[in-house]
Amino acid sequence: MKRKGTQKPTVEDAIEIGGIEILHPGGYELTKRTAELCELKEGMCVLDVSSGRGTQAIYYATTFGVQVTGLDISEEMVRTASKRAKESRLNGKVKFVIGDSQQLPFSDNTFDVVINECAVGIPDDSQKVLNEMLRVVKPKGAVAIHESTWKKPFSVEEKNEISERYGTTPLEFNEWKSMLEKAGTIDIVSEFEEWSKPEMFWDIRKDRNVKSHKKVMTIREKLITAYRIFKIYGLKGVFKVFENERYFFGVVLSGGLGYALFKGVKKEQN
Repeated sequence: MKRKGTQKPTVEDAIEIGGIEILHPGGYELTKRTAELCELKEGMCVLDVSSGRGTQAIYYATTFGVQVTGLDISEEMVRTASKRAKESRLNGKVKFVIGDSQQLPFSDNTFDVVINECAVGIPDDSQKVLNEMLRVVKPKGAVAIHESTWKKPFSVEEKNEISERYGTTPLEFNEWKSMLEKAGTIDIVSEFEEWSKPEMFWDIRKDRNVKSHKKVMTIREKLITAYRIFKIYGLKGVFKVFENERYFFGVVLSGGLGYALFKGVKKEQN
């Protein structure tokens, strides 16, 4: 599942470079549903893997009263998330650390719940990410992911091109489920069709409802993002991002790509 970086800057690159608060497909409704399936409640210790700017981790702590550790490989993301947690005055209920989701810096059987929202498919080894999530969750503890998932048959070449332009690697529904089982997950429940409507991929703003894939960013935000991309990748990079975005949303609008939620538990150890 290692991408070659042939279409950079990708859609994911543009989101990170832009610095705009953009949620995963499904938005807060999917985050809320994930928390409900995991039965979050006060006193639990939760790990949010690839926590980004801390939006979901802060939501878990604020809404459900859980203790959350957010982990991200980006120092800038951890710095931003830590600042936001401090501003939210959560009294130490949320902390953020730097780390690789493929090699989590925690002991076995540490957390009651481990969640990864929309970032299992970004690293080279998605199976290793899942293995690590299962390693650090307690026996009978909940593990949840939601990820981009193919809805139509594509050739290997087509899948590779979409993944390169997107910046993450979607998989077949049964592939995600099999990988979770291989990592040690049992009693898996899933939701697919309800999170796979095309609008789930663009109604992803924290601050407003988005009615079209062309309206995810305001004109001002697009200009800011384009300028930042230009500084890193030059003019060709700006055109490449626009090209990748058009290609990606074309796949979504044609019903080729959906979004799936999975929740399971760690089997008891012998």
